[in-house]
Order: sequence, then C-alpha cells, then structure tokens
Amino acid sequence: MKIILLSVFSLFALNACLGSGVEVPSRSAEFVESYYRGLDLLERYRPREAERAFARCVRIESGAAEGYWQLGRVRLLQGRVEQGVELLERALAIDPGLAAARSLVVETFLGRGKEALEEGHFAQAREFLQNALAVDPIGYEPLYWTSITALWQEEYTRADSLLRVAVAAHPDQLALRWHLGLAQEGLGGKRQVVPESLRFVDAVARGAIGGRFSEIGVAAGVDKFDGGRASAWADYDEDGDLDLAVVGHPELAYFRNDGGRFAERTRAAGLVFPAGGIGVQTADYDNDGDADLYVTRDGWFGGGENVLFQNDGSGVFADVTETSGAGDPGSGFCAAWSDYDRDGWLDVYVANGTGATGDSTNVLLHSLGDGTFADLAAAAGVAHQGQTLSAAWGDFDGDSWPDLYACNFTEPNTLYRNQGDGTFADVTAAAGVAAAHIDGFITFVLDYDNDGALDLFVGNWSLYETVLADRVAGVATSGRDRPVLYHNRGDGTFDDKTESAGLMRALGTMSGVPGDVDNDGWVDIYLGNGGPQMGRRDPDVLYHNLGDGTFVDATMAAGLGHVGKSHGVSFADYDRDGDLDLYAPVGGAQPGDQWPNVLYRNEGFGNHYLVLALQGVQSNRDGIGAKVRVQTGDLVQTGEVASGYSFGNSSSLELEFGLGAQLLVDRVEVAWPSGQIDVYKNIAADQHLVLKEGETR
Repeated sequence: MKIILLSVFSLFALNACLGSGVEVPSRSAEFVESYYRGLDLLERYRPREAERAFARCVRIESGAAEGYWQLGRVRLLQGRVEQGVELLERALAIDPGLAAARSLVVETFLGRGKEALEEGHFAQAREFLQNALAVDPIGYEPLYWTSITALWQEEYTRADSLLRVAVAAHPDQLALRWHLGLAQEGLGGKRQVVPESLRFVDAVARGAIGGRFSEIGVAAGVDKFDGGRASAWADYDEDGDLDLAVVGHPELAYFRNDGGRFAERTRAAGLVFPAGGIGVQTADYDNDGDADLYVTRDGWFGGGENVLFQNDGSGVFADVTETSGAGDPGSGFCAAWSDYDRDGWLDVYVANGTGATGDSTNVLLHSLGDGTFADLAAAAGVAHQGQTLSAAWGDFDGDSWPDLYACNFTEPNTLYRNQGDGTFADVTAAAGVAAAHIDGFITFVLDYDNDGALDLFVGNWSLYETVLADRVAGVATSGRDRPVLYHNRGDGTFDDKTESAGLMRALGTMSGVPGDVDNDGWVDIYLGNGGPQMGRRDPDVLYHNLGDGTFVDATMAAGLGHVGKSHGVSFADYDRDGDLDLYAPVGGAQPGDQWPNVLYRNEGFGNHYLVLALQGVQSNRDGIGAKVRVQTGDLVQTGEVASGYSFGNSSSLELEFGLGAQLLVDRVEVAWPSGQIDVYKNIAADQHLVLKEGETR
C-alpha cells in the first residue's frame, strides 16, 4: 500500500514538474540525445526505459545536475524513495539553484511524513518532516506539519517555536494562529498570552452559565483510547444505574456502572466484536424488559452486516443478527428506532448513505413481533437511495404517528410524513426542511422554544479553514457551511431560525445532542466537532438556551470545549444526581488519529429537576415515541423518547426535565404510542420516577 501511495504521489509530482523550466546547459550531443529520449519515455509512462536513459546521462557527464535530477524523479516514480531522494540531493549539491529538484525533495519528505503521521509513527514522521523543513525552512507546509507532529507528541515548546516562525512568515493562515494558541495552552498559558501580532482573534461571544463540568474520564475508567465513534447509555444489567456501551474504531466496549466508577466488562458481557462499527443504539427490541444493542457497521471502511445483540437481562449479550434478520449489509452509518406502525414493537430505520459497499439504499426493518425483522422500506415509501448519514423520528405534525427525517450529506434532506397506514409521503417541499443550501451531516429533534411542537436541528460538517474564519468573524462566512435550526410552526411547516437564534456559523459538526444541562427548563445544544485530517483540532461547542429563542456559546464558561474530534456524544445522568453528564467518544479516521474518550461530570447548576423513565405495556417497553408534557407554573416542556440519531448514538432513554427554582410539578401528561394518555399531578421535584403505561397516580 505504501509503495502504491508513494508512486501515485510521485506521478503527480512528475507531471507537475515536466516542462517546469529546467533547462539543459551546454552538454555533449550524446548526453542531450539520451536526456530528451528519457523525457519522451516518461511522457509515455515508460519509467524503466526512461531510467536507463537518465542513468546513461549520469555516466556520460557525472557533474551534470539535471541528469541526477531526472534519474531521481524516475526512482521516486518507481517507489524507490530513498534512492530517489539521494539522487535529488546530489543534484542540489551540484546546483543549489535547481528549484524543481528542491521542491520535489520537500514534497517527498512531506508525503512520507504525513503518511507516517497518519499511521501513528510519530518519531518517524518527525524525522521526515524535519528533513523537509531543513530544505525549506520557511515553507508553509513544512512548518505546519512539523508543528502538528510536535503537538501530537505533546512537545509544546517545540510546537510554539515552530508556529511563531510560521505565523510570522504566513500571517494570513488562520490554522497556524489557531494551533499556536493550542501550543500556548499546552504550555499552561492562555491564548491571550500570544503576542498581539500573532494572536488568533476569536470574535465569538461567550455567555455566562451558572455551573461547570469536570472531566473525569480517567478517574471513572471510561477513557477508551481509539478512534472513538458512538456511545449508548442504559441500565443493561438492571441494577438501577446507567451503564455505557461504546463503539470505537474498531472495537466495541462495555462499561458497567459500579456506583460512579465503571468496570470494563466487554468480554464478560459477550460483546467482544473486533470488527467494530460506527454507531451503537440501545432499544428493547423484544419487549422483555432489558436493553439490547444494535451496532451499525462503518460503510466508509468496508461495511458488513449490522449486528443485533440480545440482552439476557443481566448485562450478558448474544449475537442474534442471523436469526433476527436485522443484519442489513448496506453501507450502514446510523440507525434510529421507532414503532412507526404503533403495533407495540420497535422498528429500525438504517441510513446507508456512505455508499462504500455499493448499496446506499436505506432500509426500514419492521419488527414482526417474534424477534425477527423484514425490510419494508420500499413498500413504506422510504427506500431512499442517496447519502443519508443521519435520521430522526418524531411526531412533527402532532397526529400521534411518528414521522421520519433523513439527513443527506451534499444532497437535500427528506421529511417523510407517516400516513398511519404503514406508508409515508414525502412532504419535504411543503414542510420547507430540505436544507438544500447546506451539506447536512447529522440531525436531531428538540423543542427548543417550549411551544409543544418538535423542532429540527441539522448540523453541517465544514472545512477547517471555514470553521476558523467563522471564529474570527463571529458569523458565517460561507453560504453552505452553516447549521440549520428549523422551527416547527405547528401546522406541518417549518421556518429557518438559525440566524435569529444565534447559531449562524460554521462548525465541523460530526455529532450533537440536545439536553437541558443547567436544569433551567430550556433545552441546550452540545455539538461534537472535528474532521478526518490529522492536523484538525476543533473545539466542541455548548450552546446555552436563553429561553427567548436565542442561544449563546457558553462552552468555556461551562468548563467544556474538548479540543479534538468528537463523534457520537451523548447525555445521561450516570451518577443519579439529577443533572445531565456528557460522554464524548473521540478519534479520527486514520490509525494514528486516536484519542482518549472523555466523560464530563455535571457539577450542578443549583436548579431542580424531574427525571422520568417510561415503561410501556401496550406500547413498546421503552416507550420510544411517547410524548411527555411537563407543566410547572407557566413553564411547559415537551419531550419525546428517542433512540438513535445524530451520529448513531443513544443518550439515556430517560427524559430529564429541568425545573429551575420550582419545587413542585403541577402536571405530567404522557401520550403513549398505543394512544393511552396518562396524567399525573402535584409531583415533588428532584425525583427519578418510573411511569408505567396505564398506571396513572
């Protein structure tokens, strides 16, 4: 693989350099004839014969730099990198002004250095990149990649020194200024200690918030180190607290909650799964009272059948993919669970939008009620074939039937209205939610303005340069690189409130989750950001809901803002203290782009809460799709139980409602998928309650 990659790189460099102005000085007729014969052979891609021609040039005139230059290029084309570089350096020793040879030496070292960096061979990468820097000491690429390698090795002093030179030489490159700030933080400083002339100016307003989070991943034992992908919370062993399933790149892991600290129990739980995947969702698909797991396979890396793990009730799982028929072999990215026909059994919609395995058709796996599934996507009218990377269910039109929203990367999104007869109608145009003006990456459902109608958030993955430019400007600098917040008007149509809500700027969003982090009664938004490039280090963002239709970036004030690349972030009250804690799987696509996952413990914001876990009887056991309305004085909140959205992750299926200063909940109304309506009155705050369908208190 390495030789193939280098050969492709060298061919690119070769084509770029042909006709580059390298002139042959006055040489013998024999030399000139052999030299131009070699060039002709290269143009016809006959490198072996060209090599013989240029080798003859070197024999004819050993002091001719151009002979070594061309012979070195041919050796690079053949993948003989060390020999090629040695010949190019000899050409430079003879003629230091041979710019084309110098450029190719730099590009060769850069190519090898970046490849070593991606593979996680940091010492080797440093050596190659240092060689490139020695040849071109103020070039942007050598300075940038050498400093990035230093950051990976946590050599912050060296990174700081390199980046100061780089920023001085290339003051318009925002990535250099951004990483200089990160190097300063690594040294224990703040970004503002960077001299004004070199400072990365972050114009994004930062709001106050009345509490903080603490990062405790190591202490809690959940700092899984790999290319993190997704997470799912549930009480898998039924001991009363929430456990954690995590899928990385590549392996699955299971962490049992032992009262605040977690024990890694993957093997004991029967979840050894080296093939791994990209998404993990929890759902009691067989209605036996315990939480099962569904893993979507990573279509971008070759795919394979999705995997369904059945829980025996004690936190021990068995692979039932084959017998259940749930192992869709498409290019699986994420999945979302719902009882779309309200028959009491959970169904699952799989987004197959990567197309890497050749089939990007989404599937709707309908539960037959006996533990098996059948794909009814075509019959239901939702067999979308495109680039669906994320999907979300929600009763958007208030008719009690779950509708489906498919988020399509680089293509318009699609809203399917559930017609109540097992089929769906495409109502995207009428609803106004195509988001065709952006490149949507993830989506989730929330009621951000507490009007009782479910709104939609669509996150946009953006180029690093645009993300940094927007941090400087404080607003979107690109028409396509922005998220969308769709406000539900309550009549089946939506309007774009992104700008007025204060969310109009690019972020490298790869995952996101809604939740009321400060328990003030208004749902906030946490976005996990990043990208596949080894040099990319994006901060996550917490948008605090101000309760007036607007949000403010309160990331730093809340002690959040993990810098790296976060995927399937999720919320759960793992320590049962009534507030939402945050888990972020972290990592990139390359073998060397591995990070420890992080757990942020919510230290409390001084507000009251009510946490509700639903238990279906006629409805599906998890109560997925149930809509809960909580009224406390003038504050009315609406939540809907959901599993699988965003980057294929599952927050806890409990619904957490912040109550602010209120000590009593006036009324709770649960509208179950079965049609049952349960009402509860005068409930004391600060409780975790289980509400069983049909048992109104």
